[in-house]
This record gives sequence, structure tokens and C-alpha cells, in this order.
Amino acid sequence: MIAVIIPTLGRPHKVAEIVKNLQETAPSATPYFVIESHDLETAEAIQQAGAQKIVNTRSGSYAGAVNTALLETTEPYLFVSADDFYYHEGWLEPLLEQAKSFGLCASNDLHNQDVQNGTLATCFLVTREYAQTACIDEPGVILHEGYTHNFVDAEISETAISRGQFVYCPESRVEHLHYLWGLSIKDETYTKTLLHHAQDQTLFNNRKTLWSK
Repeated sequence: MIAVIIPTLGRPHKVAEIVKNLQETAPSATPYFVIESHDLETAEAIQQAGAQKIVNTRSGSYAGAVNTALLETTEPYLFVSADDFYYHEGWLEPLLEQAKSFGLCASNDLHNQDVQNGTLATCFLVTREYAQTACIDEPGVILHEGYTHNFVDAEISETAISRGQFVYCPESRVEHLHYLWGLSIKDETYTKTLLHHAQDQTLFNNRKTLWSK
């Protein structure tokens, strides 16, 4: 019923704990780990955990991984996540209730103030129907692949808000264990993402007129 989309890079040690966390809090959800073809260690960890693996066939980015997963899954709901989130008990039910009325339902990541204010989704549930038009100028994908990683969440959030399709679910607690909140180490994957922050921000600013006319 629910596909949990988890792009991951260079963090094989995270796989088993994520699988266990989801089995305990949302047994009806199926985690799909989306990897790059060269990440053999993570592929092995996914196999050992008995989880589902998808190899990214689009752009080598977070957006490319998510969009690949959209094509490779069939569940009516997709929860777009990452490998640095912790799912607290009861996280899924409020999202499914709100998904009866909204296309994009944002979880409470417990730390980001924009998320708390209901203006940003760092992880979110989308209906498969909404996913087909989630990207404002490219049908059939969820996220615009021009971004390396940064600002993809801002674009999809602001697009959904402009359409009246965004809702924030504070009861859905999916905690972002980001190094910015002191909850993980700043590893190579985070460092790689930061290298493209300015470039991604410029792209976001240039595209903003598409949904804020």
C-alpha cells in the first residue's frame, strides 16, 4: 500500500536499522532503497536485510533516485524520505487520513522551523496520482532533476502550497537525524551535498516564478 522511498549513498550501516524501524512502526509499508550502481557495499547491506533495492537509472542525484523509484513501484502512496530519518510510533496514520484530501502531506521532522511553520516538507507522503504532476513543468516525475539535492524539498513544497495541495501533519513524527541538529556526523555524503548548495539555490530562485506568479 505504501512505498517508502529511501535514496541512500555510502551509508550501508544505516540499512538494517531503517528496515527494523519501519517494521516496528509501519508494517504495511515497504521500504525501497534507491542506490547508485557503484555503491556495492550498500547493495550488499540491502540484500542482507532482505529489503527492496532499486538502482537509480536517471540523474545521479536525490531527485533522480526518487523519480526512478516512482517508475519502479506500484503502490498508491509514496513516502519520500532519506537514510537519515527515524520513524516514531504512529507516524503513518495521520498522513493517510490527510491524503484523502491533499496530494502532498508533510511529516513533522521535529527540528526544522520551516517544517514546524507548515511551509516546508523535508519528508512527505504523496498519492501516486499527485506524483504524476508534482513537478510543475515536467509531468511524470516528482522532483526536478536540475538540483543536486538542496532545494528539491522547497520547490515541491511551494508548488503544492500554491495549488492548495499541501498539508502539514504535526502528529506524523519522522525525525530528521541531520548533522545540523547534532544528531549525526558530517560524513562524505553530507559534504558532497553542501558543495552544490549555491548552485542549487540559484536554480531554485530562477524557477520560483513557475509557481509564484
